[in-house]
Amino acid sequence: MKTKLFFLLLGVSVLSCSKIEELVYVCENINLDKADWTYCIIDSKLNIFGKCNDKRDSLTMKVKQRVDNIQGKISKQNESNYCLVPDWKTSKLNSLSAINLPQCYKKDGLRVVFSGEIRTTPGLNEANCGDLFEITKIEIVR
Repeated sequence: MKTKLFFLLLGVSVLSCSKIEELVYVCENINLDKADWTYCIIDSKLNIFGKCNDKRDSLTMKVKQRVDNIQGKISKQNESNYCLVPDWKTSKLNSLSAINLPQCYKKDGLRVVFSGEIRTTPGLNEANCGDLFEITKIEIVR
């Protein structure tokens, strides 16, 4: 009787393990922080900008273009840099350097729909991927 019970429990265990599904990649209830777009001119001859906490003149990144509900994907450039690559056929947008991409979206090849603002200021318009971009909304395409 003990042997039958053992094999019955073993069989149930094996069957239940085979039904474990792959985890679904989920990013929900993400708070997208607004970026601090104020920069100080550190060296105007060399076009060097940086953060400052004193009363020097500062530049604020201006909105170049607002985009809504753009389909695209996340592209990993290196260990710390991820780009948004919009679908060219539908958006006619080049790659964007998202400055506030939530950690759980940092997955190479992840398909997303996003909205936000392309930002610009003299001498500081492009980063590693292209135009600087502040995400206001992002969702995974299912």
